[in-house]
Amino acid sequence: MTHTPTKKNSPWMLIILSLGFIMAVLDTTGVVLAVPSIEKALNISFNNSIWILNSYILALSSLLLLSGNLVRKYGATRLFITGMGLFIIASIGSGCSINVWTIVIFRLIQGAGAALFMPSSMTLLFISYPDPTERAKVLGIWTTIISVATGTGSLIGGTLITTFGWRSIFFINVPLGLIAILYIYSQKIEVPYNLNLKISIVDNIVLFFALTSLVIFLVNGKQIGYLSSKNSIFGITFVVTLTTLIFLEKKSTNPIIPFDLLKRKNFLTANLFGLVINISLYGLTLVLGLYFQTQLKYSAMLAGLLILPGMCVLILGNLFYTKMIQKIKTNTLVSLATTITIISSLILLIFATKLNPLPAGVIIIFFATMCFGLGILTPVTTTILMDSAGKKYSSIAGAALNTNKQIGGLFGTTILGIIIATNQSNWQTILILTFSLQVILYGVTVLIDKLSEHSHH
Repeated sequence: MTHTPTKKNSPWMLIILSLGFIMAVLDTTGVVLAVPSIEKALNISFNNSIWILNSYILALSSLLLLSGNLVRKYGATRLFITGMGLFIIASIGSGCSINVWTIVIFRLIQGAGAALFMPSSMTLLFISYPDPTERAKVLGIWTTIISVATGTGSLIGGTLITTFGWRSIFFINVPLGLIAILYIYSQKIEVPYNLNLKISIVDNIVLFFALTSLVIFLVNGKQIGYLSSKNSIFGITFVVTLTTLIFLEKKSTNPIIPFDLLKRKNFLTANLFGLVINISLYGLTLVLGLYFQTQLKYSAMLAGLLILPGMCVLILGNLFYTKMIQKIKTNTLVSLATTITIISSLILLIFATKLNPLPAGVIIIFFATMCFGLGILTPVTTTILMDSAGKKYSSIAGAALNTNKQIGGLFGTTILGIIIATNQSNWQTILILTFSLQVILYGVTVLIDKLSEHSHH
């Protein structure tokens, strides 16, 4: 089946597909700000309210790879519409909830819906822009739109909650989702799919349990201790299910991530970069947001505004990539971006050792410089990843990258959550450890990338 080339390069396609991602992002960042209001309104303890956030991330991260394969079996249009439909229904359910457990259940369904439409939107994007040069440019614009959403997510969410109450953060998805469904349905894009494709149910169930136990282990550990008997069960379950999964995948004729794809060096390094970027960005946003509020005594809104310059510069990095991708090789752009990121982290580390408290001005300037590097790195690694996967595996590549985002975000908030918890109010140590971690993460990733390049020559 091929796609007829009518209206395929319409900018509306890019906008509508980005809309889905923006909704998925807003339901992470925006809901974070709604939690205090939800706790008050429904009389929920913090230990229970944490699941309003994590049930969504849990369903999303554990179902993305399965969804990537479902796109190959049933087609991207079908999966996009189904996922978006589920997402809308669950948003209405979340918005109408009267206690914590109804919200948690609807948030699980919402996460499952997002897991269905995210990989399919990557495939629809891939097919709508068949020319590689144009696609690279479009991926740059796409990353920019999503960066804007991520950067302003807190602000949009905060404004909605303040003006219309916490339920509005869920209800806003209904009109947006309906527009996306109607547009994609009207385009009648035909995507190659294969109803005979075998999907290994057992492997996917084991993967689901592996990711679920990892997420619960990371989340619970913050409250009851990582090595407590209650929590170590989940840690052990993760190790056992992961080992089982590796064993099953080696024997499988239809693995979750095709072996052909795992042999491609660019696919692996792009995924590694994706993971590191998200550990870094989510973790940093958490630390800086808390530092501005607890140490420098700024309001939540001001703390959000101080993180905004970094997010705006992230967008400049995306635009720089879109301009330069025709002129500069992707490898050169990766080197440039990582150099900027590592130097900025190093400068922040040096300042953190010398100045206590570390002035907001210093953080804003060098966090923004670092974000410029990340703004180039994100679309360039996405382009490398999608090109390495090609049309055949575009949905799997999209799913792998998004699973990485979710797991990376969880790792980032968990690792830095541990650093904050163990050093309590000693903010100088917390900042030194945070910036050291950035330097190490990017340094090691670059090293792995360089070593694998040499081994391939």
